[in-house]
Amino acid sequence: MSNPTDQIADCIAQGVIPPYNYSYPPRSTYRPLAPGQWDLKELWAQDLTKYQVPELNLYLHVPFCRYKCGFCNLYTVISTDQDLYDAYTDALCTQIRDHAEIIQARRLRTVYIGGGTPALLSLRHFEQIFATIAEVYPNWRSTVEEVAVEATPDSIVADPDGFEGLIGLGLTRANIGIQSLVPQEIREAGRGQAGQDVIREAIRIVQDKGLPDLSTDLIMGFAGQTDESWRHSVDELAALAPTTISTYFLTVRPDAWFSRTGAYQYMWKPELYDRYDYAREVFTEHGYVQEGSVRYKTPGRGGYVQKVLTFHGVPLLGLGVGARSYTGVLDYMTGSVKPSMSEVADYITQARNHSLVPTTGFALTPEEIVRKRLVLDSFDLDLGELDAIGLAGLRDRIDPVLEAAEANGLIHRVGPRRIQLTPKGFKYRDILSWSFFSDRVIELDREHYENLHDRNSRAKKNMGTPVRITGVTTQEQNEQREKSA
Repeated sequence: MSNPTDQIADCIAQGVIPPYNYSYPPRSTYRPLAPGQWDLKELWAQDLTKYQVPELNLYLHVPFCRYKCGFCNLYTVISTDQDLYDAYTDALCTQIRDHAEIIQARRLRTVYIGGGTPALLSLRHFEQIFATIAEVYPNWRSTVEEVAVEATPDSIVADPDGFEGLIGLGLTRANIGIQSLVPQEIREAGRGQAGQDVIREAIRIVQDKGLPDLSTDLIMGFAGQTDESWRHSVDELAALAPTTISTYFLTVRPDAWFSRTGAYQYMWKPELYDRYDYAREVFTEHGYVQEGSVRYKTPGRGGYVQKVLTFHGVPLLGLGVGARSYTGVLDYMTGSVKPSMSEVADYITQARNHSLVPTTGFALTPEEIVRKRLVLDSFDLDLGELDAIGLAGLRDRIDPVLEAAEANGLIHRVGPRRIQLTPKGFKYRDILSWSFFSDRVIELDREHYENLHDRNSRAKKNMGTPVRITGVTTQEQNEQREKSA
């Protein structure tokens, strides 16, 4: 195998686009936990010993959607049943109360209600959720910097008064999935209910209501997308002026609908980096600054506080079926990685009975904790912080990657121990991030997606060989794996 410097250089030269890393280890590496192996109070007590200034991000998962997007492999189920929404909200609030001691032992920094489409809930559901948070943490509005919710354009247009009520409850940011402003691409994404006119109307409503931060996104790589259509979406979204914009390379997994259509393969498209360059140029010309490899923000208003804090190592408590929690000891879920209505029903019952426990997860060794920060936080990272948690013992494995990143122009050295990404490093951040993955995490990730691929007959027929599902590999390495498969 080539050395890290040549490996990274080859990946850049070939335009490799690995999956975007927003968590480490990824959900695909979670495996069932032995019954009774982990006690929640003890787990979080261990986590508390690792932080001099204990802080907490709170994530609440609402799994319900009206429809499933073609690229989505998140924990979502299709339902518009109001009785189910009522029961689920009751269960979520019960779970919040059951975690009162864990929340009260830390300074609450952010609250994010994700999904799914949480905006499908009624205003009374959000009132119940926020009242429950205030019950266990009375001053939460004083300490929390960001209160965010995910929504679809059509959910906002359908109930603008309800959205205004959310702002009255303290909402500071809404994430509105747009993906494209080209009609054909919107339909391709499976978002026909939210056409370009609905998107424009949703943005107008949110801006007129005075929400501090509107976060939107675009995706590069839809079937039928061209450089011209991409430029159209970028130019129009820049003109609409949301405070935060994210641009993602499309990743098609074997558990997403796109794997069945015959229009996609696992192999990446190197030309998409040209679309990245165009978006970065346009958004920076419009006054945005780059907060991460995928995200641009309006200075002083935009951004994604919970993500930044999580990348910095602040623990996250995830509540609700399918929600992930990130601690310094164990990353875990209550539930499996495969969503189902029966599991939602089980969650509601177990929450009512106060019997929810971690069921799926990944136990973190000191090495994986160090790697987590390197994978996620290379934008601006003091390596001295990692010395205290074990970096010194990993120098023979980590230093070659850092030296390779510097040799390829991906990082600056700032002072004796701080690193920061260069503009080139932002562009190829995921190539660098995957270079910090442990062999064990790569193995588990690949095993998960190859098993899904093997069970998906259409993916096996249409998507190509599964060696390209995961990780960062060159064409030569892919060909070697294909021959041995």
